[in-house]
Amino acid sequence: MGLLFPDSAVVVLGDQNTVEQIKNTVTKRGFEFVQVQSLQLGAYRLQKIHTQLIILDSDYPEFSREGVDLLFKKNPKVKNIPIVLLTRSAGKLSDFNSDSYQNIEIVEKSRGNAVSREIDKYLEPSIILKFWGVRGSTPSANIEQMKYGGNTTCLQIESPYFNEILILDSGTGIRNLGNEIAERINNQASGHLFITHPHWDHIQGFPFFKPFYLNKNSFKIHMPEQYRGGTEEILAGHMTKTFFPVTLDMFEADIEYVSQKEQIEEYNGFTVEYMVANHPTKTAMYKIQIGGYIIVFAPDNELSADPSPIRFMDKFEHFISDCDLLIHDAQFDRETYKERLGWGHTAWEDIVEVARRCNVKRLYLTHHDPDSTDEYLDRINKKLESYIGNPFREIELAKEGAVIKLPLTKALQKHQV
Repeated sequence: MGLLFPDSAVVVLGDQNTVEQIKNTVTKRGFEFVQVQSLQLGAYRLQKIHTQLIILDSDYPEFSREGVDLLFKKNPKVKNIPIVLLTRSAGKLSDFNSDSYQNIEIVEKSRGNAVSREIDKYLEPSIILKFWGVRGSTPSANIEQMKYGGNTTCLQIESPYFNEILILDSGTGIRNLGNEIAERINNQASGHLFITHPHWDHIQGFPFFKPFYLNKNSFKIHMPEQYRGGTEEILAGHMTKTFFPVTLDMFEADIEYVSQKEQIEEYNGFTVEYMVANHPTKTAMYKIQIGGYIIVFAPDNELSADPSPIRFMDKFEHFISDCDLLIHDAQFDRETYKERLGWGHTAWEDIVEVARRCNVKRLYLTHHDPDSTDEYLDRINKKLESYIGNPFREIELAKEGAVIKLPLTKALQKHQV
């Protein structure tokens, strides 16, 4: 068993002493070690391989800010790859503290074994979650919304416990995930897609997922039964030729359509259950247990003072209580929400308050309104920083391309106590 994309490499630029120290840490974790002699060569290599981590020694003669910018220019995917910058003096790298380099971490080489520890943090066995879409209601492609992303909801989960792909929702973000699969593993993938509900923004990308079109692949598509039919009937209705030129019978993959039940279901390496959300159609909030972690995915859910449905908040708080990671709808702020009552979405202040009360460990807020700009979302993210450690280990707005890592060693230790 292992991750879906096991061919990950660690790209390193540095002198021989640095290289030898890093190589030992990388290879013992089973990753490919790639040394480059210049950032120009690094930019070329990154176009050819899938990269787990980039490590750059800023004291190496071939290092320059211009060279780092070349990495980003030649391969835009670099912005989604963690980069560790090694240095003797963090002060001289202040240029890399801007939003343009938000995936860069600066590590001082003088801090004992800090280099090995930081590298190992990125490579240790983990449950890995990646956001492929975080926008709600409709895609937005305006320049002022690119930092957080314009694609609608899609989340991927990888685990060392299985080789299948696990996807939550098929908004427009799933197209890029399919392109990644096509590029890295020749379009070959099998697994599960759990759709929370069939509103457009959660299924718009469904027919654009390339692995559906190859007969060597197999998928199970899960969704709660709707008022007008099961999973296959609902998706077929969206993909009639009146609305779209591709119909379900054009898929070549072996696809099974499952009307998901409100009970714990066991799969290979994980379990799934769901609670019905407070949303205008029957919508799942999925709870996934995997590798000792409890993850709740609730991108469309309204936390309302209205008592209907009966005892909803009691059930919801019980459902998310003590979970390790909650990914939840936060489309509005409280002021905007006053004009959006009953739309099925939540003010970010409300979910933060409830999650604190329920001892949620990590909280990621998603389903950003299509009119919310990066500047507006930055202001919210800044406010969220005050909640770190009180009580959240992590709390922030979800960004397209962002990765969450849940280390398995810590999870297993926690559940063995």
